[in-house]
Amino acid sequence: MDERELEAAKAFHGHLGPFLVLGLRLGKFALSALRARKHFGIKVTVHCPPQPPPSCMVDGLQVSTGATYGKRNIELIPSDEIVVRFVNTDTNEHLTLRVPESAKEQMATWLRELGEEEASRRVLETENLFEVVEGAHS
Repeated sequence: MDERELEAAKAFHGHLGPFLVLGLRLGKFALSALRARKHFGIKVTVHCPPQPPPSCMVDGLQVSTGATYGKRNIELIPSDEIVVRFVNTDTNEHLTLRVPESAKEQMATWLRELGEEEASRRVLETENLFEVVEGAHS
């Protein structure tokens, strides 16, 4: 992910944060894995806590996938877990990604101890913050 993408997400969301960056990573991974078209070739269903900071992930998903509330191809379903289901609307292929509780706790620790910018950088650099549950690479 390059600096332009981070700056675009920051401009859209208002600040940089670890859950925003997590949403960027999840969306980019899903588009690539599903070979889906950005904006109109993807549907995203997000299960996550409906308040910040976890819900900030939704903005990262919107920026990275092009799915938006206005087009009705992204929705948020309140949940204690973080699970995101992606569907390539051209092929009906799907992918479900889950963020383990340990990753949520790690991001919260980084945010608290390092601040938004550094916590966001850690999310960019750290592997295993999410796992494939079902679909493209399961």
